[in-house]
Amino acid sequence: MSAPAALIVTLGCPKNQVDSENLESLLNKHGIHTVSSVSDASVIIINTCGFIEDAKRESINEIISLTAEKASGKKILVFGCLAERYRDELMTEIPEIDAIWGVGKEDDIVRYCKTSDGLAEEKHGEKKTSSNLPYAYLKAAEGCNRKCSFCVIPAIRGGFRSFPIEEIVQKAKEHIDAGKRELILVAQDLTSYGSDTSSSLNTLIRKVAALAGDFWLRLLYLYPTSLTDELIACVRDEEKVLKYFDIPFQHSEERVLKAMGRGGSSTQYLKLIEKIRSEIPNAVFRTTFIVGHPGETHHDFTALTSFVNEAQFDHVGVFAYSDEEGTPSFGMTKKVSEKTKKTRIDDIMMLQAKISYEKNLKLIGGTYPALIDEVGEGVLIGRLQRHAPEIDGNVIIELNNGEKIDADILSGYINVTITDASEYDLTGKLFKLPMQLTLLIEKLDSCLRRNDKKTEY
Repeated sequence: MSAPAALIVTLGCPKNQVDSENLESLLNKHGIHTVSSVSDASVIIINTCGFIEDAKRESINEIISLTAEKASGKKILVFGCLAERYRDELMTEIPEIDAIWGVGKEDDIVRYCKTSDGLAEEKHGEKKTSSNLPYAYLKAAEGCNRKCSFCVIPAIRGGFRSFPIEEIVQKAKEHIDAGKRELILVAQDLTSYGSDTSSSLNTLIRKVAALAGDFWLRLLYLYPTSLTDELIACVRDEEKVLKYFDIPFQHSEERVLKAMGRGGSSTQYLKLIEKIRSEIPNAVFRTTFIVGHPGETHHDFTALTSFVNEAQFDHVGVFAYSDEEGTPSFGMTKKVSEKTKKTRIDDIMMLQAKISYEKNLKLIGGTYPALIDEVGEGVLIGRLQRHAPEIDGNVIIELNNGEKIDADILSGYINVTITDASEYDLTGKLFKLPMQLTLLIEKLDSCLRRNDKKTEY
């Protein structure tokens, strides 16, 4: 039989993206190639998310939509967080699913694909990245030991387990060798890395940053009350580490944070932000908030908006509290209506849009390094160091008619001069040196090449 072709559909957070990349690597190693379109696939593998109600709904809708492909003989496989939590319900309600697994079952999925398609030959030593994008995620740990009252992640993924530094560094090296120019270190709680071993996050960061190559290192999911002075100094001092702080505060009010099982306060958080800005004046801040947690009052929400206004974040995401069965918050009283949650989301996002727009306006006229994620009709779509993939904005680089793009541009950094700004995205043009300076550089390069030839004899 011919080898199966697998399409991996990834839903949810960057941690799921890492799981999908690991699965793809295993599939490739065992002779099962991966494709990017439904029409080319014989097996469709859906990596689901079950964190909040919207994520569950998206996963279920995607599964149902793709089961229509069974009419053409394709197999539908499901794994991930939603499958871990609702395996029996999914199999009962969507019988078109051929097989289902929870988290951490990539080997079982590969075994199923090989067995069900009669594939006997294995390929050893073949690993490839999941896409042609210039960035890749590095998963530092699995699970979480935090006791957030609204969160199902510990129940799904278990307690916090740090991955060995040597494995993470080796994976980073593979990504760099494959041409990746941005590595994104992720975990459910990155600041806890090493708390279960003899290592530390600072050590991990320094070892990855010490690898040869020209790349950015971005950190995602830094727990606010565990963000130490030593970590701030590490980010400040390591040249390859982006000065980008993704800190999910979730709320500002001590009473609400206590109900969420998190701790902290607006005063404590503002001091942390001030500390980081004093050490790293150009630091970029991203955060997320949950509105409508049981017991959140109008006064609490008003205080949250004041906190957002004072903190002046660069990027903000806001989620409506989702009542998840089995969590402590599920049994709490004083629920907030869906209508009120939506209004509160809109209010925060309107405030943040104004803040983001004012910050983006200040970038106009400046020239910054960018990575290109996508090539469009007459435009390049990329990101500055201030933009994490998929969750922040983009820089849209407009090309002149007939302007040719060197292939190297798409695999490295380019300099972009910002010409316009909106609330979330920037517009720019390729930065070009003045002709006289370009000719001078070419002349110097020529001289250096001649000198190099002379030293060869």
